[in-house]
Amino acid sequence: MGQIFCACAYDIETKTCCVMDADKFHANCYAHSGAVLSMHYLLRQKPYRVMWGGGYVVIDDSLEEFSRTEDLLGISTYNDYDDFERNNEDIQNKSYYEKVKFIGDSNSLWNRIKVWEKAKEYFDWENTHSVKYCGYLVNHTQKLAVDLKDYHERSQSLTRKGEPRTIDALPVLTETGGGTPMALFNGVSVDSTEHLAEEWCGDLLQIVDVLPDGYEIIDCCFAEVWSKVEYCYQTFGLDEEGHLLCNNNGKLFEAARLHVLLGTRGPSKHLKVELTEDKIRYISV
Repeated sequence: MGQIFCACAYDIETKTCCVMDADKFHANCYAHSGAVLSMHYLLRQKPYRVMWGGGYVVIDDSLEEFSRTEDLLGISTYNDYDDFERNNEDIQNKSYYEKVKFIGDSNSLWNRIKVWEKAKEYFDWENTHSVKYCGYLVNHTQKLAVDLKDYHERSQSLTRKGEPRTIDALPVLTETGGGTPMALFNGVSVDSTEHLAEEWCGDLLQIVDVLPDGYEIIDCCFAEVWSKVEYCYQTFGLDEEGHLLCNNNGKLFEAARLHVLLGTRGPSKHLKVELTEDKIRYISV
């Protein structure tokens, strides 16, 4: 079946949270996703902690990997005691049982809000089908930031039909584990920074117009290979020898395979394009 995720924004001071079904990670990590739309809307209003929470936190003793109270509270927005008891034998003898009890006690304390309708109106979703990529996604916990305009320019991708299919930074940065490799299963553009996956999970985030003093802008790009290939082909085309370009200055596109289990890349390669009457064929060179 595969792991199912929930997009969670939560304020631990006011005990307010917004939790949305985000399905499988590679189905709802895009700029046009309703879950992404709602999380971006909230972060443009005020700071929230964000967790793209996966269902696998309740199995395989995964909870041992979470130690911060802020993270356990995030898990409690979409899981309760019964979820752990139902998926684990002899739960009371687990080394992390106190965490399970804390999650169970915290689950009922949340004031749950829904913002989907407000988010659609805010982003004019019926016409844009996307969040806004302007300003900065800032991490108040780590004093880091992502320039959203730069992120989108580097990460934007297309389907074969020419429809936008850009992976948003927020799900990747804040997921609990196991989602990003599925979204990038076929490989990545060499500009991708997949090593950043999960690094902001449970941190206090916000989207602002002006970069706060003392915050460092990080290099951030998440681009699945074939969607990025389609964008580059339709936007920049080929050089005289049929190599795929990735900008207007004649730079060749480069991609790499991912070893999902090892978390490493294979060698990077350029792509050459062969055109026939009814198809496009990409060849690594």
